[in-house]
Amino acid sequence: MNDFYKQPKALVWIESILFLLAGFFLAVLIIEKGYDHPLFYAAFIFYVPISQFLYTPIFKLTGGYTYYSPMLLGYMVNEKQIDLHSGTSFDHLFVLRKYKPGIELRNRLLAYHLEGLLRLISLIENKQVPESVTIVGTSYFFNNRTLQKLGFQIEQASAFYRANLFINFIDLFWMYSLSRGKVSMPALWEAKKASIQGAAFVAQKPKLEALYGKLMR
Repeated sequence: MNDFYKQPKALVWIESILFLLAGFFLAVLIIEKGYDHPLFYAAFIFYVPISQFLYTPIFKLTGGYTYYSPMLLGYMVNEKQIDLHSGTSFDHLFVLRKYKPGIELRNRLLAYHLEGLLRLISLIENKQVPESVTIVGTSYFFNNRTLQKLGFQIEQASAFYRANLFINFIDLFWMYSLSRGKVSMPALWEAKKASIQGAAFVAQKPKLEALYGKLMR
């Protein structure tokens, strides 16, 4: 679990609201400065990763983010689709800070992803999530062969998702570099979309459990 949410619930809410207000204040400041000096609008390049960090707690508390493990979340989850994402920079700070950059951090991140997928399967099995739901993920580090063995359909990411990845380049760059243990450029232009229907996903449980067991060994 993210250490931030181990605090008393009231304190978590207070801090989350303060983070939200800080992010709102920064946005207003950039906009106001931009009226007289348009170059200030370029600051939004840096505002995006800052806002992602600041808004994560309030999104979790209000249901915008649904976490299946400390580093795997669904964005705006509904009965028709679950759009999976890796954890934000906020989650990296509070969950992965104790792991060494490189293979140790990368393996722990993969383990959290697998734990999240198995948790999602459990929710489908227990009828808390409908079998008809479509599970979708878009990323630049997918192993196409592995995903196809697990029953996922692979296709090119849409222009919207590609644009979203490039907008979040700063965060993706430093998080990817930590996972590689060196300064590394994520191949955002190779982004792929993977999708699978809930019932078919449940059928892949033995394979996912085998992968998880192998990784933990």
